[in-house]
Amino acid sequence: MAESFIARLRRGHLLSRGWGRAVRELRSIVTTATLSATRPRDRYASIVTLNADEENATVQAVFLGDSGDFDRIVLVTPSPEISRIAVGMAARRLELEVPTELEYRKLSYRALLSEYRRSRETYSTHVLLPGRDFSQRRRHVHLTHGSGPKPDTTFRAPTNVLASITPQWVEQQLKEYKLPPDTEVIEYMPRLEIMRRSVGDTSILEKLGLDPTKPLVVWAPTYRVTRRGREMRVSGTPHGSASSCRSDDVEEQLKTACRKIRGTLIAKVHPHDLDSFSRFAFPVHSNESLYKAGVTPYELFGAASLLITDYSSVYVERDFLRMPFMRIQYDSSAFARSYRSFRR
Repeated sequence: MAESFIARLRRGHLLSRGWGRAVRELRSIVTTATLSATRPRDRYASIVTLNADEENATVQAVFLGDSGDFDRIVLVTPSPEISRIAVGMAARRLELEVPTELEYRKLSYRALLSEYRRSRETYSTHVLLPGRDFSQRRRHVHLTHGSGPKPDTTFRAPTNVLASITPQWVEQQLKEYKLPPDTEVIEYMPRLEIMRRSVGDTSILEKLGLDPTKPLVVWAPTYRVTRRGREMRVSGTPHGSASSCRSDDVEEQLKTACRKIRGTLIAKVHPHDLDSFSRFAFPVHSNESLYKAGVTPYELFGAASLLITDYSSVYVERDFLRMPFMRIQYDSSAFARSYRSFRR
């Protein structure tokens, strides 16, 4: 243990984490003071996201524009260029117009604080702004980037409304975000409308070069995290990739499920997964390859006759919409002991 501590100290990981925590605490103080002492503008809303193509964010932007309640909507994103394309694709699927009042701003602490200060309503997919808002003048809705079985132990944020489709985990979600038990909770997840509207759309299969007459089976595993000096994200146990975790058995289970409905099997990898999936003998798609084909991830999930996953929140969303799903949990014990772990 002592050797590990010294090694991490020498590599700078402990110093880096300590510095990061100090910066976050300072920003939390600045955020709380700013939001609590200022007034927002009427008819002004902002959406903030860590993933530029996060469909909860892009769909929410389209919905806010369609509501007619806002004169200015700002999407704070790590890549305005990618978000602009993703919003256009969301509007197409929703059969709505891209909001003319929508603007894009590059993600930074300064941008976050500025937009939160001005906005009457804010929507977040990730907890990106530390601090509180004691003014009670704004509605801060945390959409989350998935209400699944994995906890989200992040730092405090100016959230006063939690969007969730998992009543069994609401109490734990509130504790994870350090929110009071009487926080307003709404049953809401914008991207589910993309999935719902994509059911039965064979043009999605055609865009991917698949047989539109055969049922589509999508395998969408989540990534694992191992921390040995640095964070590694792979599909498999915390100590290796799926290739070291009976990948032959996994592939056989996938193919068996596919044969039962005489379907076509493809994999959809998580955006943060470092595993190439090259060992599997079926097509593999990333967010990038889907967008090149003119398809969004949630259009793909909606077009799937059967979705197979392990611990991804997408199975919860399929269950909420009463759509078929299957779970292959070949390393649940190891996952439960890992950095990510499970909610109760």
